[in-house]
Amino acid sequence: MALGGCMAPHAEAILKSPGNDRCFDCEEACESSPWVSITYGIVVCLKCAGIHRSLGVHISYVRSLELDSLKDEEADLILQHGNVQFTNFLSDPAIGIARKIWLATPLEMRYFTPAADLYRRQLRAKLEGVELPTEMDPVKPPANLLQPATRQSRWTPDSDAQVCELCRVSFTFLNRRHHCRRCGRCVCAECSPQDSWRTTAESSQPLRTCKLCEPPAARLMPGMRHCDQ
Repeated sequence: MALGGCMAPHAEAILKSPGNDRCFDCEEACESSPWVSITYGIVVCLKCAGIHRSLGVHISYVRSLELDSLKDEEADLILQHGNVQFTNFLSDPAIGIARKIWLATPLEMRYFTPAADLYRRQLRAKLEGVELPTEMDPVKPPANLLQPATRQSRWTPDSDAQVCELCRVSFTFLNRRHHCRRCGRCVCAECSPQDSWRTTAESSQPLRTCKLCEPPAARLMPGMRHCDQ
């Protein structure tokens, strides 16, 4: 791994830890401009770090491994946890969030889930040396995050999509490519379930749409609640 010459102390050890060479939130290589979320003890890329910053420091406090210095206790926390441990926490049967579900959830929404909130509270408790919380609490995400995700319609060519653009599962002979007729994303069958298909003024036959353009009725993870509750 080629690391820059201006990396902060601890950076090399952090990036060499299993799973930390790729962004936790998009799985892109991030060694050229690595950032960390102190809040979750994970490594993220520059692009995803920008989204973390937009959530507010009370949700995710991010630092650059090139531009910022980490406190010893912050570096130790990341070295003891990292991307693999957060992934294992989410996929634990007690939490029940598979990796592909995490990746299919809009990044802006992921950290307003009860699972992320519990992990955030657990890591804070470790830093403060107090008893670790074990129960997930209801979480009330900002109202704007409960709106269906949209993007300008842009057809993704088959040749540009080796994996589903939502859950990141690889396409194979059995796991075929499909296109959302609304946004143009290349998605798998699981990310474009039949209950998301819709008719249009031009067609009486239901057209395939992805579950971001036409979310299923139950969008919230366990423990989350609508803003009017």
